[in-house]
Amino acid sequence: MKYIIENATTLFYGEKQKQSFLLDGAKVVYKSSHFSHFSHKRLNTDQFVITPGHVMIDFDIMHITDFHVFKERMRHLHDLGCTTLITACEIEYEKQFQTKLKKAKHNLINSSIDFVVGARVPIKKLSTSLVRKCCRLRVPIIFVELNEVYDMYSVDWQWIRQELFPYHPLIVPIWNLNVSRRKLEGIKSEWSYLLNTNKVTTLTSVPNEHTPVSKQFLLNIGLYPKKGSLQGNCDADYLLFSKENLNHSVIDFESVRPEVVFANGKVKKAGSSIFIQPGIGKELEVIVPKQFVPINEAYEPSTVLLLDD
Repeated sequence: MKYIIENATTLFYGEKQKQSFLLDGAKVVYKSSHFSHFSHKRLNTDQFVITPGHVMIDFDIMHITDFHVFKERMRHLHDLGCTTLITACEIEYEKQFQTKLKKAKHNLINSSIDFVVGARVPIKKLSTSLVRKCCRLRVPIIFVELNEVYDMYSVDWQWIRQELFPYHPLIVPIWNLNVSRRKLEGIKSEWSYLLNTNKVTTLTSVPNEHTPVSKQFLLNIGLYPKKGSLQGNCDADYLLFSKENLNHSVIDFESVRPEVVFANGKVKKAGSSIFIQPGIGKELEVIVPKQFVPINEAYEPSTVLLLDD
């Protein structure tokens, strides 16, 4: 059913505007300043601020085997406003990769949230052949675990860079180091310099779980604008926040919960009610990471984009 969200107060990554949207089920048909000549039903959002649905990371969900515990995790994620989930299959040996990836996707068969499955591997196991498989199987993000400060130097990054082209999965470090905060910042700087020198796209650390990832993160793994926006022909995943809970153009997502969560053409949350529909979530296939990054950055293997925490 087509309907209009008219003259809504939107907050997209810190930018507040007035916009109107024509939606049809699970899709945004068109975005404009007004739809005065359309006769579709209209949704009154005067008391709310609308934002795109959150994209969040959750590694632990891969370890949940009990269906009721899994449903409770889904319930918690819906409550937070998560409409897209990023997780990863854990790989100890390269020969396990395809089997582990298939099993990870099967573990999410009852997901009520759309999802992307990346790879998580000890950095010493990051090889050119593994990267090649990630590109072939369209795995858009590789999390690498570092247990020692100099693990980052165990990889031949020049060869890795060559295998990354042209798919360009994002490589993100997970720091398992028992060091002071100050020393860790220095190590992150070393990481940035090393991968910058070898022209590999990365972050300085993995985003916190169960918090919204940034627009730039979504661009780099190829989910934006399909997810994390409300542009025409993109998924109609949106959240409604009460205006009473907002502080100017900033929402503290750790303390403020959305009143309404809408995704997959369904209301997932309305007030205190949360609606779980096992299996409605779908795997998202990323055809081209960085597709909407500026052309001079997207297709050059020499491109580097380093993000702060």
